[in-house]
Amino acid sequence: MAGDRAERSGGGLSRRSMGWARAIAAASVIGLISPGGAGAGEPAKDGSRARADDGSRSGTPAPKHTGVRRFEIGQGPRSYWLFEPDGPRPDSAPVLVFLHGWFSVNPAFYGAWIDHLVRDGNVVIFPRYQNDVGTMPKDFLPNAMAAIHDAIGVLSIGSERGVPHVRPDTRRFALIGHSAGANLAAQVAALSTDSHAAIPVPRALLAILPGEVLPRRHPTLDHIPAATLMIVAVGDEDIVVGDQRGREIFAEATAIPPSRKRFILFRSDRHGFPPLIADHMAPTGTDPKLDNGEGVLRGLQLSMGEVNAMDHAGFWRITDLTLHAAFEGRTLDDVARDPEQLRHLGYWSDGRRVTPPIVDTNLDAVPRVVPGNGLKIFPWSNLRRVALGASHSR
Repeated sequence: MAGDRAERSGGGLSRRSMGWARAIAAASVIGLISPGGAGAGEPAKDGSRARADDGSRSGTPAPKHTGVRRFEIGQGPRSYWLFEPDGPRPDSAPVLVFLHGWFSVNPAFYGAWIDHLVRDGNVVIFPRYQNDVGTMPKDFLPNAMAAIHDAIGVLSIGSERGVPHVRPDTRRFALIGHSAGANLAAQVAALSTDSHAAIPVPRALLAILPGEVLPRRHPTLDHIPAATLMIVAVGDEDIVVGDQRGREIFAEATAIPPSRKRFILFRSDRHGFPPLIADHMAPTGTDPKLDNGEGVLRGLQLSMGEVNAMDHAGFWRITDLTLHAAFEGRTLDDVARDPEQLRHLGYWSDGRRVTPPIVDTNLDAVPRVVPGNGLKIFPWSNLRRVALGASHSR
């Protein structure tokens, strides 16, 4: 196991203040009511204009735990963070692996979401998997697998050097990933059926705005277990990765029946303030208390990680619904018997409904994101051919 351990202070993670944005919103802009606000499914009656209600202030259930304990274990690209619920500390808990996007090695970029997941009673493993620009993409998967395996081992001991850990309930194991991490999450899920991988089979896989840095032929995604519940989400203004890799993951996970998977297109809504923009940074939500000072684009990423209703009512709530269904042995068809469960993002304070995402099992029924391949103008699989063509033209 990794030998270097540093326990960070407990007591929980704070939500990031909206700062000047909320001050501007208080002056004159339409606010937003999410499903946790003025009653699920009902528009606000008071026509409030003060600021956006992202569901974090009123009408939402109190978290199960008041604190979060965090540990940084190991060094280099195979190191990882552990986040464990506290206050009270459970004897055991479900285990979620959260795989960050390319160069997003700083857990602060996703701190608000991690805080939400842990306070809901889950242990979160946050593998580093890359050492900024010094790690080759081909090493991302083995690094992530090593970190997951080590983290489960550390948790399973229950206590090490007098430091207690929440024991992992590996029957309730799930993978969440964003961007390159979403692609990794799908690959980890596919490897889980290999006995040599020595990791639990995931009950749920949530691939959020997936992008592929470098294609791998193995593992093939038809090995993702049939019993896994799978959500693949893309954003209509995601010009970084588009929707191509998301569609590939959804289509190639052939073992999963339609009843257990959904493809979701989040759509931007600029009706009020703050505007809800379904771009590549939409799933991030910063928490400065988790800032470890790392990250190639640290300042930019921290400044763009706003938490709003697309988080609370969208990414977070859909993840919660999927996890609860998976751990209870239900399907996504069961969840979607009320179609609004996966679509309702709330109302603006003037009564207008927030633009809902498009949710389907049929990729042909979901509009394409343009450009489909994002900033990868040429698919990676074609780069070698393009390069060879250029050399022959000389």
